[in-house]
Amino acid sequence: MKKLLAILLALVMCLGLVACGAADEPAEEPAEEPAAEDEAPAEEPAEEASASDKLVVYSPATEGQINTVIPLFEEKYGIKVEVITGGTGELLARVDAEGDNPYADVIFGGGESSYAEYKHVFQDYVSSEDANLSEGAKNTLGYCTNYCMDSAIFIVNTDLVGDIEIKGYMDLLNPELKGKIAMPDPTASSSAMMHIETLLSDFGGLSLENEEGWGVVSQLVANLDGKLASGSSAAWKSVADGEMVVALSYEEAGIILARDGAPVEVVYPEEGTVFTPSTAGIVKDCQNLENAKLFIDFILSQEVQNIFCNELDVRPVRDDVSYPDYFRPATDVKTVTFDQAYVNEHKEEITEKYMDIYIEVYPG
Repeated sequence: MKKLLAILLALVMCLGLVACGAADEPAEEPAEEPAAEDEAPAEEPAEEASASDKLVVYSPATEGQINTVIPLFEEKYGIKVEVITGGTGELLARVDAEGDNPYADVIFGGGESSYAEYKHVFQDYVSSEDANLSEGAKNTLGYCTNYCMDSAIFIVNTDLVGDIEIKGYMDLLNPELKGKIAMPDPTASSSAMMHIETLLSDFGGLSLENEEGWGVVSQLVANLDGKLASGSSAAWKSVADGEMVVALSYEEAGIILARDGAPVEVVYPEEGTVFTPSTAGIVKDCQNLENAKLFIDFILSQEVQNIFCNELDVRPVRDDVSYPDYFRPATDVKTVTFDQAYVNEHKEEITEKYMDIYIEVYPG
């Protein structure tokens, strides 16, 4: 009996051990979790792939340029573009504030002098399309790509001008035009500052010590009769609407108004105008670098340059494009030597010099 009980007890213990082992088996299931955790990073490439299908563009460019170029880029490459618009200075300051973790990949629009102030936020990239650009448009700075050109022009209302002759800057000093000239504040408008820089280049050279040129600026300011347009568009609209006789404006605006049937004429200053580039650049440490490079290549392509010229009335930076009949070739426009490097270095002083003149003319 004792042997039988011992055998039965041994059997019960064995069965208990087996049962305990069976009960503990689920405890081994978490051992599979590390495998699941190892698989989780495998999904990260999917996130990277998603990021590579994106591009973030900060743009001070015109509405026409943005609404045309961005959808074309998205359609061609299957890349979703987020566009944030604003003024050039505002957007560059925003990128600067974002530091080492920028949200933007590309700045599309603005001018070289503005980029020069913030060159530390850009990284160098010279497009393969650079070899196809006209000589004066090639990328010589690395961080700054020229994608179209603009020039200082006058927009004259043909219904209001009458017998007044407006061919150059000296004609704007005519007392008959006092208070009838639309000009934005050069401290806030790049197109107005372009006129100040052009005028100085025409009369004595672009420098702070040019007494002749700054003298003409002072006379022009006096003939404004204290009236400054709130912005570039307000200036040319006032001429198109018959409120002002002439506006100091930019080529694109004048051509578009004339094509749309407004009673205006585009006049290139007889003393000489300058062609200044609109620029684009890739933000340093951006998240979508390859797409940013692709975008720069795209806006320099012959396809897009033709669109700039034939659909957007913007002067291209390539010579191998077809100009429409109404677009005046650069070879037919008198130009003057323009020292862009001087502007890049002394933009703030030029602005301050203009402000001093304005306050001297209108001390109140």
